[in-house]
Amino acid sequence: MNEVLKLWNTRRQEYWITAVKYLRLIGNSGFLFTIYLLFLFGSYYYGRFLEWLPETFPAVSFFTIIFAWMAARGRVRTFTKQADLVFLLPMEKRMKPYFRSSFRYSWFMESVWLTLALLVLAPLFTDRIAFGGEPFFIVLASLLLLKGWNLAASFEEQRIQGENLYRVHKWGRFLINGSVLYILFSTLSIPATAAAGVVLLLLHVLYFSRIQGTLQWQRLIEIESNTVRTFYRVANNFTDVPHLKESIKERKWIAWVTNGVSYGQRNVYKYLFGRAFFRSGDYFGIFVRLTLIGMLFLYAVDLVWGMWLMAALFSYMTVLQMETLGNHFRLSQMPDLYPVGKRTLTAGLQYWLVLLGSVQTVLFAGITAGNMTAALPVLVITGGIYAYVIFFRVPAKYETE
Repeated sequence: MNEVLKLWNTRRQEYWITAVKYLRLIGNSGFLFTIYLLFLFGSYYYGRFLEWLPETFPAVSFFTIIFAWMAARGRVRTFTKQADLVFLLPMEKRMKPYFRSSFRYSWFMESVWLTLALLVLAPLFTDRIAFGGEPFFIVLASLLLLKGWNLAASFEEQRIQGENLYRVHKWGRFLINGSVLYILFSTLSIPATAAAGVVLLLLHVLYFSRIQGTLQWQRLIEIESNTVRTFYRVANNFTDVPHLKESIKERKWIAWVTNGVSYGQRNVYKYLFGRAFFRSGDYFGIFVRLTLIGMLFLYAVDLVWGMWLMAALFSYMTVLQMETLGNHFRLSQMPDLYPVGKRTLTAGLQYWLVLLGSVQTVLFAGITAGNMTAALPVLVITGGIYAYVIFFRVPAKYETE
Protein backbone atom coordinates (compact mmCIF):
# COMPACT_ATOMS: atom_id res chain seq x y z
CA MET A 1 0.00 0.00 0.00
CA ASN A 2 2.81 2.37 0.91
CA GLU A 3 4.47 1.77 -2.44
CA VAL A 4 1.46 2.86 -4.51
CA LEU A 5 0.96 5.96 -2.32
CA LYS A 6 4.64 6.79 -2.75
CA LEU A 7 4.21 6.43 -6.51
CA TRP A 8 1.19 8.76 -6.50
CA ASN A 9 3.00 11.40 -4.44
CA THR A 10 6.05 11.21 -6.70
CA ARG A 11 3.96 11.72 -9.83
CA ARG A 12 2.02 14.60 -8.31
CA GLN A 13 5.25 16.32 -7.23
CA GLU A 14 6.86 15.83 -10.65
CA TYR A 15 3.85 17.42 -12.33
CA TRP A 16 3.76 20.43 -10.01
CA ILE A 17 7.52 21.05 -10.22
CA THR A 18 7.11 21.37 -13.99
CA ALA A 19 3.84 23.29 -13.74
CA VAL A 20 5.26 25.86 -11.29
CA LYS A 21 8.09 26.67 -13.72
CA TYR A 22 5.59 27.47 -16.44
CA LEU A 23 3.28 29.34 -14.06
CA ARG A 24 6.20 31.62 -13.13
CA LEU A 25 6.79 32.42 -16.80
CA ILE A 26 3.08 33.16 -17.27
CA GLY A 27 3.09 35.32 -14.12
CA ASN A 28 6.09 37.33 -15.38
CA SER A 29 4.46 38.06 -18.73
CA GLY A 30 2.41 41.13 -19.56
CA PHE A 31 -0.61 38.96 -20.24
CA LEU A 32 -1.59 38.76 -16.58
CA PHE A 33 -1.41 42.55 -16.29
CA THR A 34 -3.89 42.74 -19.15
CA ILE A 35 -6.19 40.30 -17.35
CA TYR A 36 -5.86 42.39 -14.19
CA LEU A 37 -6.91 45.55 -16.06
CA LEU A 38 -9.86 43.69 -17.57
CA PHE A 39 -10.87 42.51 -14.11
CA LEU A 40 -10.85 46.08 -12.76
CA PHE A 41 -12.79 47.33 -15.75
CA GLY A 42 -15.24 44.44 -15.53
CA SER A 43 -15.88 45.04 -11.84
CA TYR A 44 -16.85 48.65 -12.66
CA TYR A 45 -19.36 47.50 -15.24
CA TYR A 46 -20.73 44.57 -13.21
CA GLY A 47 -23.08 46.78 -11.20
CA ARG A 48 -24.28 48.58 -14.31
CA PHE A 49 -24.82 45.21 -16.01
CA LEU A 50 -27.06 44.07 -13.14
CA GLU A 51 -29.08 47.29 -13.41
CA TRP A 52 -29.44 46.79 -17.16
CA LEU A 53 -30.43 43.12 -16.85
CA PRO A 54 -34.24 42.84 -17.27
CA GLU A 55 -36.35 41.55 -14.37
CA THR A 56 -37.51 38.70 -16.59
CA PHE A 57 -33.96 37.32 -16.88
CA PRO A 58 -34.19 33.58 -16.01
CA ALA A 59 -31.55 33.65 -13.27
CA VAL A 60 -32.50 30.23 -11.85
CA SER A 61 -32.17 28.54 -15.26
CA PHE A 62 -28.91 30.40 -15.91
CA PHE A 63 -27.35 29.24 -12.62
CA THR A 64 -28.71 25.73 -13.15
CA ILE A 65 -27.11 25.32 -16.58
CA ILE A 66 -23.77 26.89 -15.61
CA PHE A 67 -23.28 24.85 -12.45
CA ALA A 68 -24.76 21.64 -13.86
CA TRP A 69 -22.06 21.80 -16.52
CA MET A 70 -19.35 22.62 -13.98
CA ALA A 71 -20.46 19.83 -11.64
CA ALA A 72 -20.67 17.21 -14.40
CA ARG A 73 -17.40 18.17 -16.13
CA GLY A 74 -14.01 17.05 -14.83
CA ARG A 75 -12.70 13.60 -14.05
CA VAL A 76 -10.65 11.99 -11.33
CA ARG A 77 -7.08 12.86 -12.22
CA THR A 78 -4.94 9.76 -11.85
CA PHE A 79 -1.49 10.87 -13.17
CA THR A 80 -1.43 7.61 -15.13
CA LYS A 81 1.07 7.09 -17.95
CA GLN A 82 1.20 4.92 -21.06
CA ALA A 83 3.57 2.43 -19.44
CA ASP A 84 0.97 1.74 -16.71
CA LEU A 85 -0.85 -0.48 -19.20
CA VAL A 86 2.02 -2.92 -18.70
CA PHE A 87 3.19 -2.33 -15.13
CA LEU A 88 0.16 -1.18 -13.10
CA LEU A 89 -2.84 -2.72 -14.86
CA PRO A 90 -2.08 -6.24 -13.53
CA MET A 91 -2.10 -4.93 -9.94
CA GLU A 92 -5.35 -2.93 -10.27
CA LYS A 93 -6.90 -4.56 -7.18
CA ARG A 94 -4.04 -3.22 -5.03
CA MET A 95 -4.38 0.34 -6.37
CA LYS A 96 -7.26 1.53 -4.14
CA PRO A 97 -5.06 3.85 -2.00
CA TYR A 98 -3.64 5.35 -5.20
CA PHE A 99 -7.11 6.09 -6.62
CA ARG A 100 -8.41 7.39 -3.26
CA SER A 101 -5.57 9.95 -3.27
CA SER A 102 -6.45 10.83 -6.85
CA PHE A 103 -10.09 11.36 -5.86
CA ARG A 104 -9.23 13.64 -2.91
CA TYR A 105 -6.81 15.66 -5.07
CA SER A 106 -9.33 16.03 -7.92
CA TRP A 107 -12.16 17.01 -5.57
CA PHE A 108 -10.02 19.73 -3.97
CA MET A 109 -8.88 21.17 -7.31
CA GLU A 110 -12.36 21.08 -8.85
CA SER A 111 -13.82 22.65 -5.69
CA VAL A 112 -11.47 25.61 -6.08
CA TRP A 113 -12.77 26.32 -9.61
CA LEU A 114 -16.38 25.81 -8.50
CA THR A 115 -15.96 28.22 -5.60
CA LEU A 116 -14.30 30.84 -7.81
CA ALA A 117 -17.17 30.62 -10.31
CA LEU A 118 -19.75 31.08 -7.55
CA LEU A 119 -17.82 34.05 -6.11
CA VAL A 120 -17.69 35.70 -9.54
CA LEU A 121 -21.45 35.24 -9.94
CA ALA A 122 -22.21 36.15 -6.30
CA PRO A 123 -23.51 39.68 -7.13
CA LEU A 124 -25.99 38.21 -9.62
CA PHE A 125 -26.94 35.50 -7.12
CA THR A 126 -27.65 37.96 -4.29
CA ASP A 127 -29.46 40.33 -6.67
CA ARG A 128 -31.77 37.81 -8.38
CA ILE A 129 -31.99 34.62 -6.29
CA ALA A 130 -31.37 35.21 -2.59
CA PHE A 131 -29.75 37.88 -0.47
CA GLY A 132 -27.55 37.09 2.51
CA GLY A 133 -24.66 34.89 3.51
CA GLU A 134 -26.67 31.86 4.65
CA PRO A 135 -28.21 30.99 1.23
CA PHE A 136 -24.86 31.55 -0.40
CA PHE A 137 -23.06 29.10 1.89
CA ILE A 138 -25.90 26.55 1.58
CA VAL A 139 -25.48 26.67 -2.20
CA LEU A 140 -21.68 26.49 -1.94
CA ALA A 141 -21.78 23.46 0.39
CA SER A 142 -24.34 21.72 -1.84
CA LEU A 143 -22.24 22.35 -4.94
CA LEU A 144 -19.11 20.94 -3.32
CA LEU A 145 -20.96 17.80 -2.22
CA LEU A 146 -22.50 17.44 -5.68
CA LYS A 147 -19.02 17.74 -7.20
CA GLY A 148 -17.81 14.92 -4.97
CA TRP A 149 -20.74 12.74 -6.08
CA ASN A 150 -19.98 13.45 -9.74
CA LEU A 151 -16.30 12.58 -9.37
CA ALA A 152 -17.13 9.32 -7.61
CA ALA A 153 -19.73 8.42 -10.27
CA SER A 154 -17.41 9.39 -13.13
CA PHE A 155 -14.66 7.15 -11.75
CA GLU A 156 -17.04 4.17 -11.62
CA GLU A 157 -18.03 4.97 -15.22
CA GLN A 158 -14.43 4.25 -16.24
CA ARG A 159 -15.40 0.56 -15.97
CA ILE A 160 -17.89 0.91 -18.86
CA GLN A 161 -16.46 -0.56 -22.05
CA GLY A 162 -18.71 0.78 -24.80
CA GLU A 163 -18.05 4.42 -25.76
CA ASN A 164 -21.71 5.04 -26.65
CA LEU A 165 -22.92 3.84 -23.25
CA TYR A 166 -20.15 5.90 -21.63
CA ARG A 167 -21.43 9.05 -23.39
CA VAL A 168 -25.02 8.24 -22.35
CA HIS A 169 -23.85 8.13 -18.73
CA LYS A 170 -22.16 11.52 -19.02
CA TRP A 171 -25.28 13.15 -20.47
CA GLY A 172 -27.41 11.36 -17.89
CA ARG A 173 -25.33 12.82 -15.05
CA PHE A 174 -25.65 16.28 -16.59
CA LEU A 175 -29.45 15.96 -16.56
CA ILE A 176 -29.41 14.66 -12.98
CA ASN A 177 -27.23 17.60 -11.94
CA GLY A 178 -29.58 19.98 -13.70
CA SER A 179 -32.63 18.57 -11.90
CA VAL A 180 -30.98 18.74 -8.46
CA LEU A 181 -29.62 22.24 -9.00
CA TYR A 182 -32.94 23.56 -10.30
CA ILE A 183 -34.55 22.41 -7.04
CA LEU A 184 -31.69 24.01 -5.09
CA PHE A 185 -31.71 27.40 -6.83
CA SER A 186 -35.50 27.69 -7.13
CA THR A 187 -36.37 26.73 -3.53
CA LEU A 188 -33.17 27.09 -1.44
CA SER A 189 -34.90 24.63 0.80
CA ILE A 190 -32.62 22.56 3.05
CA PRO A 191 -35.12 19.63 3.38
CA ALA A 192 -35.67 19.46 -0.40
CA THR A 193 -31.93 19.64 -1.06
CA ALA A 194 -31.24 16.99 1.59
CA ALA A 195 -33.87 14.72 0.02
CA ALA A 196 -32.19 15.16 -3.37
CA GLY A 197 -28.88 14.32 -1.70
CA VAL A 198 -30.34 11.09 -0.30
CA VAL A 199 -31.57 10.13 -3.79
CA LEU A 200 -28.09 10.77 -5.21
CA LEU A 201 -26.50 8.69 -2.45
CA LEU A 202 -28.87 5.78 -3.13
CA LEU A 203 -28.22 6.13 -6.85
CA HIS A 204 -24.49 5.78 -6.25
CA VAL A 205 -24.82 2.84 -3.85
CA LEU A 206 -27.43 0.93 -5.89
CA TYR A 207 -26.15 1.71 -9.38
CA PHE A 208 -22.79 3.41 -9.96
CA SER A 209 -20.85 1.43 -7.35
CA ARG A 210 -22.22 -1.81 -8.88
CA ILE A 211 -20.92 -1.17 -12.42
CA GLN A 212 -18.96 -4.28 -13.23
CA GLY A 213 -15.70 -4.67 -15.10
CA THR A 214 -12.09 -3.60 -14.87
CA LEU A 215 -11.03 0.00 -15.25
CA GLN A 216 -10.48 1.21 -18.81
CA TRP A 217 -6.85 2.20 -18.31
CA GLN A 218 -6.45 3.55 -21.83
CA ARG A 219 -9.30 5.98 -21.13
CA LEU A 220 -7.72 7.02 -17.81
CA ILE A 221 -4.46 7.72 -19.66
CA GLU A 222 -6.30 9.77 -22.32
CA ILE A 223 -8.07 11.83 -19.64
CA GLU A 224 -4.73 12.52 -17.95
CA SER A 225 -3.06 13.37 -21.28
CA ASN A 226 -5.86 15.77 -22.23
CA THR A 227 -5.66 17.53 -18.84
CA VAL A 228 -1.90 18.00 -19.08
CA ARG A 229 -2.09 19.04 -22.74
CA THR A 230 -4.64 21.75 -21.90
CA PHE A 231 -2.25 23.26 -19.34
CA TYR A 232 0.77 23.00 -21.63
CA ARG A 233 -1.18 24.59 -24.47
CA VAL A 234 -1.82 27.65 -22.29
CA ALA A 235 1.84 27.76 -21.23
CA ASN A 236 2.94 27.37 -24.85
CA ASN A 237 1.50 30.81 -25.54
CA PHE A 238 4.23 32.28 -23.36
CA THR A 239 7.23 30.00 -23.88
CA ASP A 240 8.35 26.86 -25.70
CA VAL A 241 6.83 23.74 -24.18
CA PRO A 242 8.67 20.64 -25.41
CA HIS A 243 6.20 18.41 -23.51
CA LEU A 244 3.29 19.58 -25.65
CA LYS A 245 1.76 17.04 -27.98
CA GLU A 246 -0.48 18.90 -30.39
CA SER A 247 -3.87 17.67 -31.48
CA ILE A 248 -4.86 18.27 -35.11
CA LYS A 249 -8.26 19.56 -36.26
CA GLU A 250 -8.75 19.17 -39.99
CA ARG A 251 -11.14 22.11 -40.67
CA LYS A 252 -11.57 21.44 -44.40
CA TRP A 253 -14.20 24.15 -44.68
CA ILE A 254 -11.58 26.88 -44.33
CA ALA A 255 -8.70 25.23 -46.19
CA TRP A 256 -9.29 27.59 -49.15
CA VAL A 257 -7.47 30.34 -47.23
CA THR A 258 -4.16 28.47 -47.06
CA ASN A 259 -4.67 27.04 -50.54
CA GLY A 260 -4.49 30.64 -51.76
CA VAL A 261 -0.79 30.83 -50.85
CA SER A 262 1.13 30.47 -54.10
CA TYR A 263 3.72 27.72 -54.54
CA GLY A 264 7.31 28.89 -54.08
CA GLN A 265 10.35 28.64 -51.87
CA ARG A 266 9.81 32.06 -50.32
CA ASN A 267 6.26 31.07 -49.32
CA VAL A 268 7.23 27.99 -47.32
CA TYR A 269 6.46 29.52 -43.95
CA LYS A 270 3.40 31.37 -45.20
CA TYR A 271 1.91 27.98 -46.02
CA LEU A 272 3.16 26.19 -42.89
CA PHE A 273 2.02 28.91 -40.50
CA GLY A 274 -1.35 29.06 -42.26
CA ARG A 275 -1.85 25.33 -41.84
CA ALA A 276 -0.73 25.54 -38.21
CA PHE A 277 -3.08 28.46 -37.51
CA PHE A 278 -6.17 26.71 -38.83
CA ARG A 279 -5.42 23.14 -37.86
CA SER A 280 -3.34 22.91 -34.69
CA GLY A 281 -2.59 24.51 -31.35
CA ASP A 282 -6.07 26.07 -31.21
CA TYR A 283 -4.70 29.37 -32.59
CA PHE A 284 -7.83 29.73 -34.71
CA GLY A 285 -10.12 29.20 -31.70
CA ILE A 286 -8.18 31.69 -29.57
CA PHE A 287 -8.34 34.33 -32.31
CA VAL A 288 -12.08 33.89 -32.81
CA ARG A 289 -12.84 33.90 -29.07
CA LEU A 290 -10.74 36.99 -28.28
CA THR A 291 -12.17 38.87 -31.26
CA LEU A 292 -15.78 38.07 -30.35
CA ILE A 293 -15.28 38.86 -26.65
CA GLY A 294 -13.48 42.09 -27.59
CA MET A 295 -16.40 43.10 -29.84
CA LEU A 296 -18.83 42.30 -27.03
CA PHE A 297 -16.90 44.54 -24.61
CA LEU A 298 -16.63 47.32 -27.18
CA TYR A 299 -20.39 47.13 -27.75
CA ALA A 300 -21.23 47.09 -24.03
CA VAL A 301 -18.87 49.87 -22.89
CA ASP A 302 -20.30 53.35 -23.31
CA LEU A 303 -17.24 55.38 -22.23
CA VAL A 304 -15.17 56.55 -25.19
CA TRP A 305 -11.86 56.09 -23.36
CA GLY A 306 -13.15 52.68 -22.24
CA MET A 307 -13.56 51.63 -25.87
CA TRP A 308 -10.00 52.75 -26.59
CA LEU A 309 -8.77 50.73 -23.61
CA MET A 310 -10.75 47.63 -24.63
CA ALA A 311 -9.45 47.83 -28.21
CA ALA A 312 -5.87 48.12 -26.93
CA LEU A 313 -6.19 45.27 -24.42
CA PHE A 314 -7.87 42.76 -26.72
CA SER A 315 -5.70 43.51 -29.75
CA TYR A 316 -2.59 43.22 -27.54
CA MET A 317 -3.77 39.92 -26.05
CA THR A 318 -4.62 38.55 -29.49
CA VAL A 319 -1.39 39.50 -31.23
CA LEU A 320 0.60 38.20 -28.24
CA GLN A 321 -1.09 34.82 -28.65
CA MET A 322 -0.76 34.75 -32.45
CA GLU A 323 2.91 35.71 -32.33
CA THR A 324 3.70 32.31 -30.82
CA LEU A 325 3.02 30.80 -34.25
CA GLY A 326 6.66 31.68 -34.92
CA ASN A 327 7.75 28.98 -32.47
CA HIS A 328 5.31 26.36 -33.68
CA PHE A 329 7.82 24.41 -35.81
CA ARG A 330 10.87 25.11 -33.65
CA LEU A 331 11.07 21.57 -32.32
CA SER A 332 10.08 19.96 -35.63
CA GLN A 333 12.65 18.73 -38.13
CA MET A 334 10.30 19.29 -41.07
CA PRO A 335 11.28 22.96 -41.78
CA ASP A 336 14.95 21.91 -41.89
CA LEU A 337 14.15 20.21 -45.20
CA TYR A 338 13.71 23.65 -46.78
CA PRO A 339 16.84 25.77 -47.50
CA VAL A 340 15.35 29.05 -46.32
CA GLY A 341 16.60 31.56 -43.77
CA LYS A 342 15.12 33.30 -40.77
CA ARG A 343 13.94 36.19 -42.94
CA THR A 344 11.57 33.81 -44.72
CA LEU A 345 10.24 32.64 -41.36
CA THR A 346 9.69 36.21 -40.22
CA ALA A 347 8.00 37.14 -43.50
CA GLY A 348 5.66 34.15 -43.19
CA LEU A 349 4.69 35.12 -39.66
CA GLN A 350 4.24 38.77 -40.64
CA TYR A 351 2.00 37.73 -43.54
CA TRP A 352 -0.51 36.05 -41.24
CA LEU A 353 -0.31 38.71 -38.53
CA VAL A 354 -1.13 41.37 -41.15
CA LEU A 355 -4.16 39.36 -42.31
CA LEU A 356 -5.41 38.62 -38.80
CA GLY A 357 -4.72 42.17 -37.63
CA SER A 358 -6.64 43.61 -40.58
CA VAL A 359 -9.65 41.43 -39.84
CA GLN A 360 -9.67 42.32 -36.14
CA THR A 361 -9.06 46.04 -36.76
CA VAL A 362 -11.97 46.26 -39.19
CA LEU A 363 -14.28 44.35 -36.82
CA PHE A 364 -13.33 46.43 -33.77
CA ALA A 365 -13.76 49.69 -35.67
CA GLY A 366 -16.98 48.43 -37.23
CA ILE A 367 -18.61 47.60 -33.89
CA THR A 368 -17.93 51.17 -32.70
CA ALA A 369 -18.95 52.79 -36.00
CA GLY A 370 -22.00 54.36 -34.36
CA ASN A 371 -19.69 56.60 -32.32
CA MET A 372 -17.16 58.25 -34.65
CA THR A 373 -15.32 59.80 -31.68
CA ALA A 374 -14.45 56.25 -30.67
CA ALA A 375 -14.28 54.44 -34.03
CA LEU A 376 -11.32 56.30 -35.54
CA PRO A 377 -9.09 56.02 -32.41
CA VAL A 378 -10.09 52.32 -32.10
CA LEU A 379 -8.98 51.83 -35.70
CA VAL A 380 -5.67 53.61 -35.06
CA ILE A 381 -5.00 51.89 -31.70
CA THR A 382 -5.75 48.36 -32.92
CA GLY A 383 -3.82 48.83 -36.15
CA GLY A 384 -0.97 50.53 -34.30
CA ILE A 385 -0.51 47.67 -31.85
CA TYR A 386 -0.44 45.13 -34.67
CA ALA A 387 1.94 47.32 -36.69
CA TYR A 388 4.35 47.62 -33.74
CA VAL A 389 4.42 43.85 -33.20
CA ILE A 390 4.64 42.99 -36.92
CA PHE A 391 7.34 45.46 -37.98
CA PHE A 392 9.42 45.89 -34.80
CA ARG A 393 8.87 43.15 -32.23
CA VAL A 394 8.70 40.12 -34.57
CA PRO A 395 11.89 40.92 -36.58
CA ALA A 396 13.79 41.71 -33.39
CA LYS A 397 12.68 38.46 -31.79
CA TYR A 398 12.92 35.95 -34.65
CA GLU A 399 15.79 37.27 -36.79
CA THR A 400 18.29 37.81 -33.98
CA GLU A 401 17.84 34.46 -32.18
